[in-house]
Amino acid sequence: MRTKIISVLLLLLACSGLGFAQSTGMSQVPLFVGGALEFGSGTGIGAQNERGVGFRNIEAMAGYWYPQIAFVRVGYGYSTFDETDDNDDVYSVKHHDFDVELAVHAYGDLYVKGAYSRARDLSDIGDVSWNEWGVGGGSVVNYVSRTMLFAEVEYRWVLEHFDPFLNKKVKGTRLQFNLGFAVYVY
Repeated sequence: MRTKIISVLLLLLACSGLGFAQSTGMSQVPLFVGGALEFGSGTGIGAQNERGVGFRNIEAMAGYWYPQIAFVRVGYGYSTFDETDDNDDVYSVKHHDFDVELAVHAYGDLYVKGAYSRARDLSDIGDVSWNEWGVGGGSVVNYVSRTMLFAEVEYRWVLEHFDPFLNKKVKGTRLQFNLGFAVYVY
């Protein structure tokens, strides 16, 4: 069911992008692929709030980016880290997240954005999934032909979920900083 919903959303996104491009006189739709390095200030939860501090993961992304107008993009990130429980047992954790982001250029290359993430940690001690919402801003730093570099900062809310490492329900907030690139493939 989830695959069908994602397929329908991607089809609607493609149709809206083509319609916008035709109505604005663009001969090609600005489809891009890219990636970002994500850095975090921590999730506000976990042992001494250390989870998510520093480099978080590398996220691959794709979407439509209309220069100095707006963009919509989806991304998938993956990382692994070790977690220690109350008994000093160490477990390997595989972190996955799926992001959807919408942004509007407010002034030239500066933009404001909103984000939704569905995150999941998989480990031997237990699996956990949660949602995050975020708001922030960013800027295109450099254009080179069909390639651009961007930098972003956003404030994220980690919604309440059960954490098997702490054996309780948790929630928190965090800051996230992204450095990324996009390559137009049209």
